[in-house]
Amino acid sequence: MVNKSSILIVDDEDRGRDALEMLLLTEGYDLLFAASGKEALQKAEETTPDLILLDVMMPGMDGFEVCQRLRSHSRLAEVPVIMITALDDPESRLHGINVGADDFITKPFDRSELRTRVRTITRLNRYRRLLLERSRFEWVVDRSNEGYLLLESTDQLIYANSTARRYLGICQNHTLPLSFNECLTAARYQKEPTLAWENWPADNLKDNVRYLVRPETKDHPPLWLEVNIFDYPSDHSHLVHLRNVSEHINLQRQVWTFQTLVSHKLRGPLNGLVSLQMLDSPHVDLSSERAVALLKIAKESAKRLQDQVLEILRYIDTTRLRTLQANFRLADLPELLTRLQWDLSLEPIQLELPESLLNKVLTCSPEAIELILRELLNNAKKFHPKHSPDISLSVSLCKSDLDQVKLAVRDNGRCLSNEDLERVWMPYYQSEKSFTGEIKGMGLGLAMVARLVWNSGGHCEIHNCIGHEGIEVVVALPATTETFPFKMEKLTGLNQDTQN
Repeated sequence: MVNKSSILIVDDEDRGRDALEMLLLTEGYDLLFAASGKEALQKAEETTPDLILLDVMMPGMDGFEVCQRLRSHSRLAEVPVIMITALDDPESRLHGINVGADDFITKPFDRSELRTRVRTITRLNRYRRLLLERSRFEWVVDRSNEGYLLLESTDQLIYANSTARRYLGICQNHTLPLSFNECLTAARYQKEPTLAWENWPADNLKDNVRYLVRPETKDHPPLWLEVNIFDYPSDHSHLVHLRNVSEHINLQRQVWTFQTLVSHKLRGPLNGLVSLQMLDSPHVDLSSERAVALLKIAKESAKRLQDQVLEILRYIDTTRLRTLQANFRLADLPELLTRLQWDLSLEPIQLELPESLLNKVLTCSPEAIELILRELLNNAKKFHPKHSPDISLSVSLCKSDLDQVKLAVRDNGRCLSNEDLERVWMPYYQSEKSFTGEIKGMGLGLAMVARLVWNSGGHCEIHNCIGHEGIEVVVALPATTETFPFKMEKLTGLNQDTQN
């Protein structure tokens, strides 16, 4: 909403103030009044009006002195002043010009003429203020390390500071306006999560965060821009703030990945070392077959623990997942699924992997695929009422994009409300806890899954299953065709083992 123009009426006589009030009341202005030069300066200081109608002939401080003091004030020097005077001699007008008056109206004045002059000056002054405000805004943000854009309601890009131009790949000397969405497409950004961008540029989901994600390539790391949009106060445009949060996203992912690795990799060998406590009993014959078996278990567990700790330390040294240095072969999916099934103590997982896709390679690291599937399978178990879900994983080509492969994980656990389905990709969001009791964890899992997928140029979806209880999580990832031969008989055997 555009604010009303404010007008300060200065006259020592009630009759003069009332006459101007009656004349301007129907014009929609915010009217202020002062009965002396001193009061006029005080109210001007407090309100910074858009226009001052100033009577010349006043006792004490007359209109000429008031105007002169206004022009010497750093903040009020640009406020337009119309002097209203009964003096019609050239010397008085010249004196008014010298002290800084913008216009003169001689008493008795023509009502239509006064309204027209006031309307014209207030409109010009607000336009001047808008230009000044925008000029100051551009001066500040041009020196900012964060991106700032101005968009018209039609999604036309009418201003972009140097940082935003760099993010969007716009040359510094390129003339605006441009289409914002066309810039995003040209710069290869994905708008995530999809729901938050549905009514862009309307800020329809104030609690959600919008991201622009440029997936990782062989030459460049992924780029994450957090996007916030605000109504620009002076006109009908929108102010868009782009903040590079790539480092923060990467750090969150590393912490989550490290916690996941530690939790699952160390639990097994630590359980195996419990056999050492059994050997500590005075009733155990250390030369017996049972003692030898327990010692063997402890020895194997200690070796496993050493290997796992070394693997974790290697992960810390690498500091991030190797997303494109080692892609994931779909031919290795049955073996990974079998390992995760045993790791998480799940019932056999039904795998649907067409033979025609066995030569496909996902442009995502094996570590990332393992983390994604581990999280989805663990969630299926955690949120199942009896913690023993029936799970299936089907692999297929995306109908809308044949260069992407879909991994669809389905379970027969609980369904989710529409609110949950919209918000599960948000960090720290957890679905209602009263359904199955207190759920451990901080609600980062699915958000991290989404970030791993978006980093690779893929997409995520979640739906309630049709026809039965449970949910389906679909992960779509870019894929290429493997060029080297593989052993079909070995893969077929693994596939059968996983499904049996």
